[in-house]
Amino acid sequence: MAALDRLWALSLRLGELMQRGLAERGITLARAAVISLLARGGPSTQRALSLVLRVTPRNITGLVDALEGEGLVTRGPHPSDRRATLVSLTGAGASLAATLQREQDAFAERLFAQTDPEALLTFMSTVDSVLVQVEGRLNRTP
Repeated sequence: MAALDRLWALSLRLGELMQRGLAERGITLARAAVISLLARGGPSTQRALSLVLRVTPRNITGLVDALEGEGLVTRGPHPSDRRATLVSLTGAGASLAATLQREQDAFAERLFAQTDPEALLTFMSTVDSVLVQVEGRLNRTP
């Protein structure tokens, strides 16, 4: 139970830091998640975004509408499915994604700078094991 308590505390604190940093940039965590997915995976349908983020299609529509209004994404025709629309980052969206990634990399560097490399490997292995358990529970059908 003590390990789970620490995971909850860490999760809450990291969430606070993420939200604070994103708020300073005028972006929500949900919008940043869409930008990050598009930066890593390239253009995507709204349906695919909704499945990966585990949110409703309606929620994705609202997020994409807002990001499009801010000039961070565009919608365009899908090359092989006339019914689908592709969401893509604009230049401004790609620039924001790159900035967010640089800031995340710098944060990770500061966060783990004093951690022994072997201890860090053990930590990552433990977190990987916990993530497998959590994903297994999330992917179960009710």
